[in-house]
Parts: sequence; structure tokens; C-alpha cells
Amino acid sequence: MKTSIKMLLTILVISMLGVRLHAQTKATVTGIYLTEQDFKAGKLSYVLNEGDKLQLNGFLNGKHVSLIYQGKKIKLSKNEIFGYRQHNQDFRFYQTGVYRILDTAGFTLYSHPELIQQGKGYAAVQHYFYSMDSAKPILNLTIQNICNSFMAQSDFRYNVENYFHQDADLITFDKADNEYEVKYLYFEHKHISMAQHASL
Repeated sequence: MKTSIKMLLTILVISMLGVRLHAQTKATVTGIYLTEQDFKAGKLSYVLNEGDKLQLNGFLNGKHVSLIYQGKKIKLSKNEIFGYRQHNQDFRFYQTGVYRILDTAGFTLYSHPELIQQGKGYAAVQHYFYSMDSAKPILNLTIQNICNSFMAQSDFRYNVENYFHQDADLITFDKADNEYEVKYLYFEHKHISMAQHASL
């Protein structure tokens, strides 16, 4: 019984992560970012139209993305492309995993769903990550990791340690300012540092 439940949940996750995507209306474009520069410029390749399909192959961290694009089958290695856009959201491939890009100002925040056993079943729970830039690894969003990554920015580090009491607080979003609170502290630190340098 447990095996069949696990199998059913695995299939459910596959359908959520590796679902075949049909091209949406013009308001919701789906396509591939071949490089980080393409992502920054908003330049999509293989923009899907009616009849085109994108398969992420998320099962067992598949290493390829499959496309049916203009009637042709195309296979792209996740290690050789930056990511993709779907339903007005951007995603990045990292070590064959898929990370939703939440915010890119200063440093990048990501989310990634993971199956967690809860009671008799499993539930998809969002976990949060960050990276200093695309050349650096994607790390768990924890107070300790942020402090280690920003060791040279002591004001920012101290503010993070004093303002956030637990790791889950780091993803708090201020709706009034339309900004993640950790990003607010980061840019406050940048602003103060720039003002100090200007006064020298």
C-alpha cells in the first residue's frame, strides 16, 4: 500500500514539474533562455506557438529538456541552457534541478518545491534559496549562509542577524514596499556604503 501511495505521489510530482506545456496566449509566453545574458535581456528562444510542446523531464532529475518546436523534435541539455519562462514566471536550471526565480535585484532569490512526508502522505513544500550570481552556487536561504556570503558587508550581516530570528523569516515579503525584507536591508546597506564613500 505504501509503495503504491509513493508511486502515485511520484507520478503527481512528475506531472506538476514535468508537465507538457502547450503554448499559451500572447500574454503568457513560454520559451527557453539559452544563456544568462538572454535571461537578463528577456530574450527567449524556441518561443512556443500553438501545437508546440515543452517537456521538462523532471522525473529523477532528467538531464534534458524536450521540445516539439515547429514540428521538429529538439533535445537540449539542462547543463547548457540557463532556464525557461512559463506562465509569466522565470525558472533557472541548476544541477538538473529547476528553481523559480523570485527576485534578481542585488542577489537572486529562488524557490524550489520538495516532497515532504506529512502524516500518511506527501505534500509539496516550497524551500527557498539564493545565489550571489549565476557563477556562484545556489545555496539554502539561511541566516548563516547569508552571513557567510556577505562576510565583508558587516552592516548588512549584523542587520540580518538582528532583524531575522529564524531562517523562514528571510523570505518575508513587504507588500506595502513590494519588496522582500532581506532585499530592503541589502539595499539600505548599499545606500549607506555609497553615502560613506561619497563623503570621503
